Amino acid sequence: MSNYSEGAKIPQAMAPDARHSQGGSPFLSGAWPLAFLLLLALLPYAGILHNDFAYIYDDKAQILDNPYVHTFGHLREALTTPVWSFADAHGTTNYYRPVMTLGFLLCYQIFGPLAFGFHLASLLLHAAVVLTLYLFAERLLRHRGAALAAAGLFALHPVHVESVAWISAVTDLELTFFYLLTFWCFLQVDQPTFYGRLRMQGCMAICFLLALLSKEQALTLAVLAVIYEHFYRADRNETTWAQKIGRYGVLWMLLLGYVLMRVRLMGSFAHAMGWVHLTLFETFLSALALLGQYIFKLIWPAYLSAFYVFHASTHLTSAPVLKGLGALAICAAVFGVLWKKARPASFGILWLLCTLAPVLNARLMGSYVLADRYLYLPTVGFCLVAGWAIAGLWQAASKRQAVWRWPVAFSGCIIVALCVFRIVTRIPDWQDDVTLISRALAAEPDEFVLHDALGDAYWMRGEEALAEHEWKETLRLKPDFVRPIDALGALYAKEGRYDEARPYLEHAIQLSTRDADSHLNLGAVYAETHQMDRAEEQFRIAISIAPLNFAAHNVLGKLYLDSGRLKEAEDQFRQSLQVEPNLAAYDHLGYIYAQMGDQGRAEEAFKASLAMNGADSHAHYHLGLIYAATGRKAQAVVELQAALDIDPNNAEIRSALNGLRH
Repeated sequence: MSNYSEGAKIPQAMAPDARHSQGGSPFLSGAWPLAFLLLLALLPYAGILHNDFAYIYDDKAQILDNPYVHTFGHLREALTTPVWSFADAHGTTNYYRPVMTLGFLLCYQIFGPLAFGFHLASLLLHAAVVLTLYLFAERLLRHRGAALAAAGLFALHPVHVESVAWISAVTDLELTFFYLLTFWCFLQVDQPTFYGRLRMQGCMAICFLLALLSKEQALTLAVLAVIYEHFYRADRNETTWAQKIGRYGVLWMLLLGYVLMRVRLMGSFAHAMGWVHLTLFETFLSALALLGQYIFKLIWPAYLSAFYVFHASTHLTSAPVLKGLGALAICAAVFGVLWKKARPASFGILWLLCTLAPVLNARLMGSYVLADRYLYLPTVGFCLVAGWAIAGLWQAASKRQAVWRWPVAFSGCIIVALCVFRIVTRIPDWQDDVTLISRALAAEPDEFVLHDALGDAYWMRGEEALAEHEWKETLRLKPDFVRPIDALGALYAKEGRYDEARPYLEHAIQLSTRDADSHLNLGAVYAETHQMDRAEEQFRIAISIAPLNFAAHNVLGKLYLDSGRLKEAEDQFRQSLQVEPNLAAYDHLGYIYAQMGDQGRAEEAFKASLAMNGADSHAHYHLGLIYAATGRKAQAVVELQAALDIDPNNAEIRSALNGLRH
């Protein structure tokens, strides 16, 4: 009997050589499996490196507009506040993702605001997950062939495209990587020496903490550890309860500390974000329906989208609920068979259901109740079972005549080709916002959220007429949706149609008083129509909502500057720089200091501006004037000439330069 058969059928302790069996193939020895998996993980997804940010799907807000990731000066806030606290000081959500923010911070320091670097990080992290899954599966299933099949299927499963191709979905990659590392360490806490056990416990604790700081689904790991310790570990019949608790106790202590920390820092562990009107029974029925949809996507990932319309289930006999019950019955049947014939593989069913459970509660899931990215971690369980089945099928074919191997190998190649094809054809959906939303909208033409998102995408492209059309279509479908109301107000303000803009912005504020952008846009309308007191009030409200919005400080500072209130203007621009170094604040501070007669500080400000952008003609010009006023004529000529080279049609710069030369 082969090592695979022994490992599959005997759940008791295995001999060392059986635990790490070669599976009967020299290909499975050495580094070849890792190299093979690396290619499977990287090559199909190489196309994401050409994609841009998904601006309207959090990438712009979480990376380009997020001061937490632009400088190390906000590390404390990144570690102790919700992920959206930079945009709303009062915290309308308490999503807590410090690992994501720190990862973005490192990428931003290395690559700057270039999407390529962030996509590269996601691609490498996906590859790291695949390799870690192989090591974990080898330890769990006790067979390298099954582990290779499981990791290979995970690398190529098309449902993962959203998690890998969308930069802001990196939380699922981070969670899965640290989750797998934690469990791999947990599988090895039964070391024969005290220091060996202590080392594994320490590594396990660190990895679990990082998993918790990646995403809330990490909480399920402690539950799976208890199940594994009492029902799967090889020495479970020889160890006492105290020994068992000692192995997973640190996980529960960290979990408790994490929950208490979340409650203390953010007031509660989780906010009710989504379908809060659902009854408990309707939530349960909807969970069954969602389970059925997720299981079907794992088996047949043909239709994938960035957005799925969620319909709450209210009747036990509805088709989605019955499908969910059927999926649950299939999982139970497969688990029963595996429990008897291949107990380690049956753990995959528990992994799938346990890690999927947190995203089945529609009351807590916000607008995106159903999403492909939620399957990234649960797919590990599916692949464990599938990997065992694939290895078993190959072994069964090997016992027959050699001709039986060809149909199995051919079928495997067909499946691999289909998976690669689906990945490669799905990646272009994420190349830009208009493409992504248009393809989702083609499947859901009456979904107001998608029309609103498409309006945002057109706005960012500068196609304002198309943006206006989509936002009006959004309001036709959802009249009191605040985002398109605010967006139309901003559009009309930009076009100088202030009488049309004002009612939209005022209505947006009535619907949502905590939207800083609405207050900023309304303040801008008041400023343009010379209602400075009302403009100042709106700008101040915006700053109270989002004190880390440097643009809000800048517009209020500009208002003070235009009103001759130089000290107040200085204070706002300095606060803007405390949030994040930016050209507008440096330029305006330089002008203020020049107005105050403080040439030294004005010079420092303009030099700081040029350090950020050497093509800032305004800074070159004013720096030239400072040099001229302080007797440094040669330097003044250099700066004024640089300003004129950048802005050759500026008569004011040309006049100043000619005055120095003559």
